[in-house]
Amino acid sequence: MRWSRCHLKRTLRLVVTALAFLLMSLNVTAAAPHDENRPKVGHKAHEFEIQGFKLSDLKGRKSLVMIFYRGHF
Repeated sequence: MRWSRCHLKRTLRLVVTALAFLLMSLNVTAAAPHDENRPKVGHKAHEFEIQGFKLSDLKGRKSLVMIFYRGHF
């Protein structure tokens, strides 16, 4: 069975794309090291102030969700 040049290119492109996604998924799981000191869900946050906003200002109110992004953007 002879494959056309177009069919070979398409198959090669599919294989390369699949390998790229596989390598990216392995890198994402390896990028988050285990750290014993990081906060866990449900732990109380330490008092902090950012641009005049204090965490203690929200004491006694409803729940608060804090999201921190690590890295450079």
